[in-house]
Amino acid sequence: MRLLLINNILAAQDTISIPIAYIEAFVMMLGAFTIGYVGATLYERYRHKVSQEEVSNDIDLLKKEIQDLKEENEHQNRKSNHRKDRMDQEYEQVNFQKRAFSEDVLTKGTDAAANIVKINFDRIGYASAENKDNLQKITGIGPYTETKLNDLGIFTFDQISNFTEEDIAAVTKLIKFFPDRIKNDRWVSKALQLKFENTKPSISSSEDVKKKMTKID
Repeated sequence: MRLLLINNILAAQDTISIPIAYIEAFVMMLGAFTIGYVGATLYERYRHKVSQEEVSNDIDLLKKEIQDLKEENEHQNRKSNHRKDRMDQEYEQVNFQKRAFSEDVLTKGTDAAANIVKINFDRIGYASAENKDNLQKITGIGPYTETKLNDLGIFTFDQISNFTEEDIAAVTKLIKFFPDRIKNDRWVSKALQLKFENTKPSISSSEDVKKKMTKID
């Protein structure tokens, strides 16, 4: 009787242990699946982030290249426009001097061709009406004289401050001014002073200007 009872208990234990083994196996499989799923999800997110960063870097590089191309194109356009403006100024100045030469030839005869004078714009500088100064601030220059100077291509204090004896003689002849009037009115020194007043120089620069003006006078 006792032996039968023990056998029944052992059989009951075997019956109960089978479902527990299934549950443990299921739990282990579920854990492995969860770990694998989470790991795969994190890995995909990492790959997606890296891919986004690479795309973002490529976009930044393309934007920089486009900006560099735009700046280079603008620089080329500015150089082209500056070259065109310079050529236009030279063309206008040549035309004016041709007209002045023609007038001299008509009024004084063909001997005027040997005595024609020209202004050296390569040395005194080129300018246009867009950046002109008020030349009437210089003693001896009124509205009429300023217009004549502008017709010659002289618009700024900087240009007048670079005048030499040859330039003064050429301008005097071309605008039909009184001889020595430009020297007596001290155009060059006054233009130099006005030029540096416009640029607001330092104390040392002001002293240099005074020395140069004293030398000119």
